[in-house]
Amino acid sequence: MNKVYKSFVALGIFVGVTITKPALAQSTGPVPVRVKLGVLLPAQSTTKNFAGSTQFNAEADVAIPSLGAGRTLVGLGYSQGSKNGGKLRSIPLTVTRLFSPPNPVAGVTGNVYFGLGAGAYFLRASGPGGSASKTRPGAFGVVGYQFPNPFFVEAKYHIVGKVVGVSPTGLSLMIGRRF
Repeated sequence: MNKVYKSFVALGIFVGVTITKPALAQSTGPVPVRVKLGVLLPAQSTTKNFAGSTQFNAEADVAIPSLGAGRTLVGLGYSQGSKNGGKLRSIPLTVTRLFSPPNPVAGVTGNVYFGLGAGAYFLRASGPGGSASKTRPGAFGVVGYQFPNPFFVEAKYHIVGKVVGVSPTGLSLMIGRRF
């Protein structure tokens, strides 16, 4: 019984330390920055065959002042995949508008958010036959969950133009941290 009690106390302390929200002054620096790592799952079979069905994905975004409800973020990303000599690289430069429903206990329960974004995607595809680079417009929808600590999970569906018949259109799944 004593071991069980100690285990519950240890679990309670661990959970309390990991999910408590830091003081507002400690949660963000002078400029609110978020960093994310994850995978991009291309939707098109030609892209999967050319550069793989799971590609590395990383993003960073910075909140900028905005009017009205929601938050505006400027972001820079990087994704790359390769398969059998084919390689696809995407560097998106985007603007995102995020919204979150009101939640008076978000500091305890966390909160969901959703939004839309668009920008320029700098694409490069290379393979045994050569390489090509293009800048294509793109857009995405995003949904995420901000834990009651600096960590969050996020899913984005990108819709992007093609370079030599392949496109980074697809779902990205990421875990991130805000600073």
